[in-house]
Amino acid sequence: MKTKTVLVTALAAVLAFTTIRAADISPAEARAIAKEAYIYGFPLVDNYRIQYSYFQDKQNPEFKAPWNEIKNIPRVYTPADTAIQSPNSDTPYSFVGMDLRAEPLVLTVPVIGALFQRPAHRRLHL
Repeated sequence: MKTKTVLVTALAAVLAFTTIRAADISPAEARAIAKEAYIYGFPLVDNYRIQYSYFQDKQNPEFKAPWNEIKNIPRVYTPADTAIQSPNSDTPYSFVGMDLRAEPLVLTVPVIGALFQRPAHRRLHL
């Protein structure tokens, strides 16, 4: 709760010291600013949506596992899986939401042999 209060106060302070008024911006400039904000902000918000549905919201049908626990999916994806836009339908996946605030996590990936494997990761900085 304290963090939210600080963020709201900081946002209010920034808005109070803003020198450009809405009347000083043309519709084309406002449209350009909105487009840039959308392009910048959408990936962050969408990544948070996926993280929340996979690791936080246990009532969500897309929930995988709690934070810092690996979840192996023993099936391939179908159109019924809607959390991400286009998963590979012929690839089994494993998921882990890593909360690194308290300590680092170490993942060990064993050698499988001739099969292709590639640990992928996404970084989310909020």
